[in-house]
Parts: sequence; structure tokens; C-alpha cells
Amino acid sequence: MKDVFISADSLITPFGMGSEVAFEQIKSGASAVQKHSNFKLSKNEFYASLIQESDEWFYGLNLDESFTRLEKLIILCLNQLISNEKIQITDRTLIVLSSTKGNVSVLENPNFSFPNERALLTSLTRKIEDYLELNNSIQIVSNACISGSLAIEFARRLLQTELYDDAIIIGADEISKFILSGFESFQAVSNEVCKPFDRDRTGINLGEAIAAVYLTQTPKNNSIKILGSGTYNDANHISGPSRTGEGLYRSIQKAMDNSPVKIDYISAHGTATPYNDEMESIAFHRMGFSEIPANSLKGYFGHTLGASGILETILGIKSLQNDVLIKSLGFENQGTTYPVNMIQKTKKQELKTFLKTASGFGGSNIATVFERVNV
Repeated sequence: MKDVFISADSLITPFGMGSEVAFEQIKSGASAVQKHSNFKLSKNEFYASLIQESDEWFYGLNLDESFTRLEKLIILCLNQLISNEKIQITDRTLIVLSSTKGNVSVLENPNFSFPNERALLTSLTRKIEDYLELNNSIQIVSNACISGSLAIEFARRLLQTELYDDAIIIGADEISKFILSGFESFQAVSNEVCKPFDRDRTGINLGEAIAAVYLTQTPKNNSIKILGSGTYNDANHISGPSRTGEGLYRSIQKAMDNSPVKIDYISAHGTATPYNDEMESIAFHRMGFSEIPANSLKGYFGHTLGASGILETILGIKSLQNDVLIKSLGFENQGTTYPVNMIQKTKKQELKTFLKTASGFGGSNIATVFERVNV
């Protein structure tokens, strides 16, 4: 099978625009998760990372009020990637959108600015297609919180069939009352900055991000090769993962079958809920990976849902390119049955590979191995 590489990225987070900005912020230990009082989203104060966009960001993009906030941010992120990399979009360019809820917030608009049909993901993608004047339809991957990582693998496989020459994958979700109240109903939202894998973890923070990667079949300097991936559904419960880590264990096993290399570090899903972190620790233990340095980036960005797999892949790539292990913010005391070697201090270390894991509602799991290549 042909090799596929991540050659470029584009990122919008509460830290601002660009992956370099975000990486420098987390390297310094800064968190975008803050306490918010927003009664449009929740009657209670809550911790989350929210994007505060500026009108200046959209200058020259000709985005009127017919576009939702999320659509504007997606177009901005795509425009940054396309213009910075001088990407020529052709009929052989695949574009994939990863999102869990898309424009669901339009259903909460008391002014009825948008019809309910605008909440459909296909309505969102048509709006983007029309703006970019695309000949091909944007493909949609929406599979809970593995959506971002799964979209990357979906695109990689299509590139390997040689139906396409290159691909753009964009992950996007925003916080809405619907999403926040859903997690609150599970009593899964932490009343402080979350603590992945820690003994005293009390749940998740939610976050917003728009993240995009560009996949090619020809490496450039500092490109990252996608070595292997595996995805399995453990079919355990609509919201609870397998207690034995079976789905994630098999996903990692499959990813490693395709890429028998030494893993230098793990970018874990690490939501800071009791069940997710326990399940991941069991899967890592079963793989013999308990000693590999690991982190979760949820303490920096919260859980960005359909964007999380792409966001965390981009920042994992930055770690490889800069030979830096990022501290797992919020971790102090081992809090899982099987210890995980959580990174407790940001430090320099030579890196070549990393494993990205993700799990989500409905029993979905995915693991992907990435490697830095020199050309």
C-alpha cells in the first residue's frame, strides 16, 4: 500500500490561530480551560475552553449572516490551510468533515435566524461546498469522539486506493446548550480544570476547536507518515466503554500489526472520567505499554469532540518535530488500576513515533501510529 503523510495543518483554538501558537502555549503550561458564566449554555458556572473570535479574523472572506458561527470558523480554518500551503483543489482532492454535532446550536436560537434543516451535517457541508465552489461533495465522518482520528484514517485509505491525489480533513465542534446539558445529565462535567488519569479526577471539561490537516502521498521536510491504524467497536454500552479495554486493545494491536515500531510516547484520549481513563490504562497494560510516556491534552483544551482527534494529532506532530514531551496537565497521583507513565514535566527528548488513541460513545475506539520522516 502507498504511504500517506500529514504535510501541513491549520488550527483555531481559544489560544488563537495557528498550531505553533497553541503548541507554544501548552509548552509553557498555559490552559485554555477557564470558568464561564454563560446562561445561554448553562444555568450553572462551568469550566470549558471557548473560542473568542475576532472580526478581524474574517476580513476579506465575504461571510455574511447566512453563515453560522461554526461555518465561518470552518471556512476560516480551511482558507488558512489552502492559502498558506498554496493547495490547488482539484476533482482529485478529497475533503472530509469530522463533527459530532455540527450546527445543532441553530435549534436553540430563539430568534429562528436559521431553519431547523440547517442543523443537518449535510446542510453544513453544502454551505462550505458552495463557498469553495467545489465539484466534489465533502465527505462526513461522525462517529462520536473518535470522529477526528477516524476521518484521518478514512482519508488515508481512500488515498491508498489512488482515487484521490491529496486530502484535507477538518474537524469542528462548538459548545452548545444541547451538548453541555447532555454531559451534565451524565454528571460527567468537572467543576474544576480536569485531571486526566489522576486519582482525584471528577470528569471532563468541554472545549471548542477547529483543526485541519493536509494529507499527501509525497513527503516534504518534516512530514509525518501515518504508519498504521486500527479501529474496533467494543459494543459494551451506549456511553460506557468496555471494562476490559477490549475495543481499544484490539485497535492498538491492529495499528501495531501494520507498524511494528517502538512507540516513543502516547497521546491518550484521557477524558478524566472514571471509566475512560480506567479503560485506557487497562488497554495500555495489556499491550505492555504502561512504561511508555503518555499525556492527555484535555487539561489544556478540554474535550473538543469531533475536532479532538485532529487537534491532538497536530499537537502530537509538533511534539515529534520539536522533540518535546508535553506535561499531562492536572495529573498528580496515579488514579487507575494499572499505572500509566504520565508525563509530569514538559521536557526535551528525542522522538520519532507516537501513538494516538481515542474512544467514544457507542463503544467506538481507534488507535493510530505516526512517525517522523526525513527527506
